[in-house]
Amino acid sequence: MSPGLSHAHSIMKALGDLLADFCTFNDLIIGGTIFPHKTIHKTTWTSPDGKTENQIDHFAISQKWRRSLLDVRVKRGADVASDHHLLIAKVRIKLKSFKDFSDRPHYKFNTQYLKSEEKKVLFNCEVKNDETLEQHCLTLQEIWKSTCTDVLGRKTKQHKQWLSAETWAKIQEQKELKEKINQCQNEEQKANLRTQYGAVNKSVRTNARDDKKRFLHEMTVDAEKAAEQRDMKRLYDITRTLAGRNTNTNKPVKDKQGKIITSDVGQKDRWAEHF
Repeated sequence: MSPGLSHAHSIMKALGDLLADFCTFNDLIIGGTIFPHKTIHKTTWTSPDGKTENQIDHFAISQKWRRSLLDVRVKRGADVASDHHLLIAKVRIKLKSFKDFSDRPHYKFNTQYLKSEEKKVLFNCEVKNDETLEQHCLTLQEIWKSTCTDVLGRKTKQHKQWLSAETWAKIQEQKELKEKINQCQNEEQKANLRTQYGAVNKSVRTNARDDKKRFLHEMTVDAEKAAEQRDMKRLYDITRTLAGRNTNTNKPVKDKQGKIITSDVGQKDRWAEHF
């Protein structure tokens, strides 16, 4: 190992030598080796039995941008049902876009919870019981905001809309087990927690698969009703939701004069000429 570098382990295997040679040849810096952290914040892989840990996932950046790399470390709390841990690199970028959010909120509410009857009843009761509802439109807006914050909570990221409340409860249980595994020091207890984690993860996958099938069935039934009622807008929205956002990654190949080449042979010749 190179002197002065910070590694999780003192032994580098053959693949590690190949990676180091590749980075040296291409003038790259391995970010995980230059920032001092605890070993648990550098090891990126744990064996299924929990006895072996290695640093096998890396972040490489050009030597030119070395000063832009601020930190590289592992986030062990990220739960993705994998034996690999999430590797995070913090990079400083001088130029960034500016968006003015002063006239609109910075967050959204978890309106998907209104599908639950319990949440719906609680939400309606909170709104109806507020005596200031009829005072002013601004007061009404504050009531809705406070009620949404208390009952629904703020939406931090885009959730899969077909997941049921039961599945989300299982996902939360899985996250809690992941946190317990990371904090547990006893190997026997950790093995027991891993067994529980595997069972919950299997249940999450099964529930999510069933939820998606149910969601697709409901959407297709709704699309049939929209077609019968000649509601084209609703039918288009359902079709777009089911199709997802597909982007065409095939870009046209052009010759030196800027004309598009349509034949396969011409495109292959142009690529060969380019490289």
